[in-house]
This record gives sequence, structure tokens and C-alpha cells, in this order.
Amino acid sequence: MEKLKRWLYAIAIAIFSALLVAFAYDIEQGTPIGLSSTQAGRQEMLMAVAGALGVKGSVVVAVLATGVGLYYAIRQHFKKS
Repeated sequence: MEKLKRWLYAIAIAIFSALLVAFAYDIEQGTPIGLSSTQAGRQEMLMAVAGALGVKGSVVVAVLATGVGLYYAIRQHFKKS
């Protein structure tokens, strides 16, 4: 179960990374972004980070976060216990 949890975290990191880049792109283009009815707080925090980093910074953070998450998941998956 622990190995599965690591993979789920890696997938969650990849999803948040994609959202970060999408929000940064929309903010740069001036596209209005409606708030989610269930996750408004998380969405506002992610939009604030995306606005501060811009598209290029968001892409860099997204690639690094996803890469580190996948590296950790793969390394722990094949690690002998």
C-alpha cells in the first residue's frame, strides 16, 4: 500500500503542476477564471503562485516538481525493503 501511495502523490503533483501552468497561461492572456465552488481556497492560492511566477516560472516549477515526484516514486518503488 505504501508504494501505491507514493505513485498517487506523484500523480497529484503532476496534476497540480499542470494546473499551475494552465492558470499562469490564462492569467497572462487575461482570461477570466471562475472560482471553483468546492476548492476555492486552493484555487486562489494556486492562482496567486501562478501570477507571481508567470508562465515561464510556472513551467520550470512544474517540470521540477513533477520530475522530483516521479523520481522519488520510481526510486522507492524499486527499493528493497
